Amino acid sequence: MYHVPLIALVTHFVGSRRARLGIGRYHGDDLQHISELVDTGAYRPVIDRTYPLGDAVEANRYVETGQKAGNVVLRVPQSSSDE
Repeated sequence: MYHVPLIALVTHFVGSRRARLGIGRYHGDDLQHISELVDTGAYRPVIDRTYPLGDAVEANRYVETGQKAGNVVLRVPQSSSDE
């Protein structure tokens, strides 16, 4: 991730699109609160489309159209060792 700040800096001077850099810090209490909101249904993420990981390029193309109305999710296959 060392390259992200560099990209954000370069796009400030070059091109019409801008890269944004956001750094989040999460604490256990914050994640627990979010988990409780999801479990109770008080928070429900909006998922526009899901794609298999192998279709990441297609998913990115869809996001870049600017027509998405929610999150675009990439499904990561479970390995046999996870079962």
